[in-house]
Amino acid sequence: MKKIYLVKKDPAMPADGNNWIVMNSYDFAMFMKTPEGQKRKNNFGQLDACSRNEYIIVAECGSENAKEWRSSKDEHDYLANVEKEMGFTVFSYNTQAASEDDMSGEELIADESCDVEQEVLRKLEYEELYKALSLLSDDDKNLLVCLFLHQKPMTEREYAKEYGEKQTSVNYRKARALERLKKILEN
Repeated sequence: MKKIYLVKKDPAMPADGNNWIVMNSYDFAMFMKTPEGQKRKNNFGQLDACSRNEYIIVAECGSENAKEWRSSKDEHDYLANVEKEMGFTVFSYNTQAASEDDMSGEELIADESCDVEQEVLRKLEYEELYKALSLLSDDDKNLLVCLFLHQKPMTEREYAKEYGEKQTSVNYRKARALERLKKILEN
C-alpha cells in the first residue's frame, strides 16, 4: 500500500485545501528529522477508513484528534486480527446508522427465527413443571427426569437396566408418576 502524508503548511491555520503539502514516505521522513517535524510529530494520525483502500493517508490533525484516530485504528486492527484468527466476521450492529426507512442496525439483522414471547412462555412453563416435580417423591421425580428431562433421555428399558428393575415395573411407575404430576399441574 502506498502512503500519502498531508502536512499543514502553517499548523496554526485551519485544514483547508490551500494549507496542505502532500508528501511521500521519504519526504515525510526527512521532514520528521527537522526541528519543526519533531515539534509536530504527535499531531499526525492515520485515517482509518482509508487503510482498506490502496492508499494509506496520514494527516496532520492535532494531538487530540491524532490520539482518537490512533485509538480507532487500533480498534480496527484488533477486530481484523480477531476476525482472521476466528474465521468469521465481527459485525457491530449498534454502529449502523439509520437508513431512509429509519431502520437501525438491530432491525437490519433481526433474528426472525426467535419468537421472544414464545421463549418466555416456554421458560415459565418449565419453571412451573420443575415446581410441580419438586412436589413428587424422589423416586418419581428421578424416574421422570431420567425418562423425559435429561439432555439424552433414557428409554424405559435403559432405566430398568440401570436401576435393576423390570421394564413393566418402570412402565407402571411412569404412568402413575405422570398421573400425579398432571394432578399437581391442574391445581
